[in-house]
Amino acid sequence: MQGIYPWQKETWQLLYQYRSQERMPHAMLLYGEAETGKRLFARLLAESLLCSAGGEYPCGACHSCRLLQAGNHPDLVEVMPEEPGKAIKVDMVRAYIEDATLTPQIAACRVCIISPADAMNLSASNSLLKTLEEPAPENHLLLVSDRPAQLSATIRSRCQKVAFPRPREEESLAWLQQQNSSADWARLLACSNKLPLRALRFAEGGQEETYGKLQKSFAGLLKGQQQPASLAASWCEVDSGQLLEWLYRWTLDLLRHSQAGAAAMQDTDLMRMISGLPRLPDSVKLVSLLSNITNLGQGLGKRNLNYQLQLESLLISYTESGK
Repeated sequence: MQGIYPWQKETWQLLYQYRSQERMPHAMLLYGEAETGKRLFARLLAESLLCSAGGEYPCGACHSCRLLQAGNHPDLVEVMPEEPGKAIKVDMVRAYIEDATLTPQIAACRVCIISPADAMNLSASNSLLKTLEEPAPENHLLLVSDRPAQLSATIRSRCQKVAFPRPREEESLAWLQQQNSSADWARLLACSNKLPLRALRFAEGGQEETYGKLQKSFAGLLKGQQQPASLAASWCEVDSGQLLEWLYRWTLDLLRHSQAGAAAMQDTDLMRMISGLPRLPDSVKLVSLLSNITNLGQGLGKRNLNYQLQLESLLISYTESGK
């Protein structure tokens, strides 16, 4: 059984204290950046609540733990989209609410995990709100979200909020070294926004090489060595969410350069690549570009945009900003 990650220990101890004092909240919102381990934490917490031994961690040997390992514990409900990126529909939430009125079948309580909670559509959110206002006894609700602002303020106000901050870099490096001592984790963390679970995924999937190529071509764009149209065409082959995140970070680093000099940049590779350039976009232009990147990312999920054309227009702005 996989335990919690090192950067989650303080949060786990706090919730275990709640459990020991029988002050466990009825509903909790576990929120923070993507890939910080919230989903695994929620699952382990649910297993601990359902375990008959009553210890800090699930014992793995009782009847409840064996059912959890087999994937058919009647007192654990997991609500998630039918497909990644799709909405959680009202029928899924209603099924949980109906079950919540029943007495736990095996364990001392029932637990429901809704992940990602921000995927609930309006009807599902409204339906869940009713059970939050009148919680059923012997029930615990765990909402997991990377984007808690997408949840209604009413739902957020009725949940105990549990934040999952970004791990400290030294803590991340120590854990990653334990996974594979031969990998260049400092470099992988740099291209994974300092998130260790993402760095691990990147190491396994080869995204580090993609990051390096894109960063080099971005520097080439700033130097006038890359044409926006051809660059947009090649960049369209990369996952849009990941590409726009990288582009946002590089632009933010340029803003640091503009305001406080090259030494303020966080990405030393990008700093080296653009060293000696006589002109870079000014602060006003860079702030505007950051807004445009955010708007493009949000628009892709809501409107039928011509992504390549929009990306080309964005890249053209970088070439114009130094003139």
